[in-house]
Amino acid sequence: DLIFPIRKINNPPFYILVDTNFMYFSLKNKIDLFSGFTECFLGKTIVCVSNCILLELEKLGQKFRLALKCLRDVRIQKISCSHPPNIIYADDCICETIKTFKPLFVATCDKALKLRIKKINSMPIVSIKKKKFVLSI
Repeated sequence: DLIFPIRKINNPPFYILVDTNFMYFSLKNKIDLFSGFTECFLGKTIVCVSNCILLELEKLGQKFRLALKCLRDVRIQKISCSHPPNIIYADDCICETIKTFKPLFVATCDKALKLRIKKINSMPIVSIKKKKFVLSI
């Protein structure tokens, strides 16, 4: 079980940075973000999103409007980016954010981003499998 080693690293609440595609796929699979994370981590979670991710969703247009609306929920903690606005790609922002804010879990379905995160951070990554949130090392 992956939860046991994580509890040694980090005690609740667990901070989770959500990527654009993770939010899209959680909606597509009809998974509630908050209950999905609580079930996955077996504890209190705090969902976070950076300003770059919100900007990326705005640029993607109509298809991602619901995802943007969900991420603007008051229960989601907004993380201010340390770099100049509108300059950085959302994946680069996530990598910079996990260097600054430790320990922070990342929720993504992007394979390239997962590889980049593993080089920076030893924390497990949250992804979606069989309509559930799962932790992968």
